[in-house]
Amino acid sequence: MIKRLAQSYREMKTLGRGRPRFKKCKQHKGMTFRGEQCPIEKVCDKQKQKRNHPTYKIRLNGRWYRFALHRAIQGEIRQVYVTRDALGDMYITLTEDYAEIKIEPKTGKAEGFDMGIKDFLIGSDGHRYTSPMFYKQNAKKLTTAQQDYSRKVKGSNNQERERKNVARIHKKTANQRTDHHWKLAIELCQKFDILFFEDLNLEGMKRLWGKQVSDLAFGEFMQKMKWQAKKRIRAVLKIGRWTPTTKCCSVCNHHHKDLTLADRNWTCLSCHTHLDRDPNAAMNILKEGVASFGLGVVRPIVLFNKIVGYSVESNHPILKSTSASV
Repeated sequence: MIKRLAQSYREMKTLGRGRPRFKKCKQHKGMTFRGEQCPIEKVCDKQKQKRNHPTYKIRLNGRWYRFALHRAIQGEIRQVYVTRDALGDMYITLTEDYAEIKIEPKTGKAEGFDMGIKDFLIGSDGHRYTSPMFYKQNAKKLTTAQQDYSRKVKGSNNQERERKNVARIHKKTANQRTDHHWKLAIELCQKFDILFFEDLNLEGMKRLWGKQVSDLAFGEFMQKMKWQAKKRIRAVLKIGRWTPTTKCCSVCNHHHKDLTLADRNWTCLSCHTHLDRDPNAAMNILKEGVASFGLGVVRPIVLFNKIVGYSVESNHPILKSTSASV
C-alpha cells in the first residue's frame, strides 16, 4: 500500500493536480500484499477429504481465509492481490515466479482472421466463429432490474437489494464473455501455429456501432489470445492498420474502390472471381502477414471460378510447407 501511495503522489505531481484524494473503505476495490506477508497453510479437515481440491488457508491482515487450491503452486509466491466486486465477493489472486508452458505438437498451419459484428471471427479457410452477444441476451433482464432499482427509495434496503441484482446480471454477462474468449483462444492455439489479425481502431468502431463492438470485447480477447499463445508456444501477429484487405481481391490483388459496406458478395472485375467479403479479407490478412514477417508466399488456388484452397511455402521453423482447404 505504501508503494501505491507513493505512486499516486508521483502521478498527481506529474499531472499537476495536487494531492490524491482520500477514499472511503467501501470505494476500495483491491489490496496488494507481498508474498512473504501472506503465509499459506494446508487445512487438515478429515470431514472434507472427499473434495476434488485440497483446502488451504491464507492470512491477510491478521485474519485467516479458506480457499480450494485447484492448481498446485509450482514456484515462489511473489504477490497476493485481493479484489472485491460490486456484490461484495472476495477474490484472491496469487502471482508466482513460474511460467507455465504446455508443449503441444505443431500443426504446421497458419491462419488469418477478420473480425466482424455478426460473426466474431472469420478465418481464411472460410470457417466462421460466431459470438453469442451475451450483453444482448441479458439486455431485457438488465433493463427490468435497472427500472426496479430506480423506483426504490434512495438509501433503503430495498434499493441495495436491487443494486446487487443489477450487479449480478453484469457479473454473469462478464463471466459468460470471459469463458467464451478463453475457450475460443485455446481452440485456435490448438489448431494453428501462427495466427494473423488486423490492428483495428476499436475506439472508432465503437463510435459507429456502439454496444455491439463493446459486447464483442475484441481487445480483451486479444489479451487472452496472446497469453495462450505464449503458454503453448504459438505466434500471434498483427498486420498494419492501413493495409487494404476488404476491397482488394485475394486472387489477383485488384483494388475495388467502389465497394460499399452493403456488398457482402462481389465479383472481381479483373479476374471475374466470385468472392465473399469476409473470407476474402481474412485471406488478404493471411497473405499480408506471411509476406510482412518473412514467412514465405501464399498462393491462392483458383478452380472453376472459386477459391478452393491456398498453399503456403515457407522455411519457417514453425510454419512448414502446408496446404489447407477453403
